[in-house]
Amino acid sequence: MRERLLTIILVTLACALPAAADPTIKVINFTANWCPVCRMLDPRLHDAVERFEDRGAILVNLDQTELTRRDDIANTALMERLHQLTASHNVAYLWDWYGGHAGIAVIVAADNGEPLTCITSALATDQIADLLQESVILATRVSAGARRPKGTNCPPRMNARASADPMP
Repeated sequence: MRERLLTIILVTLACALPAAADPTIKVINFTANWCPVCRMLDPRLHDAVERFEDRGAILVNLDQTELTRRDDIANTALMERLHQLTASHNVAYLWDWYGGHAGIAVIVAADNGEPLTCITSALATDQIADLLQESVILATRVSAGARRPKGTNCPPRMNARASADPMP
């Protein structure tokens, strides 16, 4: 009887909790297996994002492992796929800013791709979780365009082709 009652309570609670069907924030991770910074950042990032999956955080890995400095057909095809992946998440401008570089992650608002903050390997898992918490609050409680009035803490654009406009 007690087990049945506990099951009913758990089912009731599960039905009452809002489901995070749509993402609130996206963490765009520029990574590669050849990147020593990524080997420090990626596990911390994965652990922190996992804590926030129920609040709408998703991790989007842009794996640049096979990206070479040569301008060959395979390289061009991979760059196009990664650019399309960023475009599908409404953050193609990030590829223009950081594509080809690894060891950085950018938290964006899922509704419009607005950059909220950046994550580097200097941060511990709990510090990354704090940034995710802040980003969830910004994405859900502050209107688009006003989320970071003084800008983000992201490094300068690393690619010369990047435009000055932070939004697509």
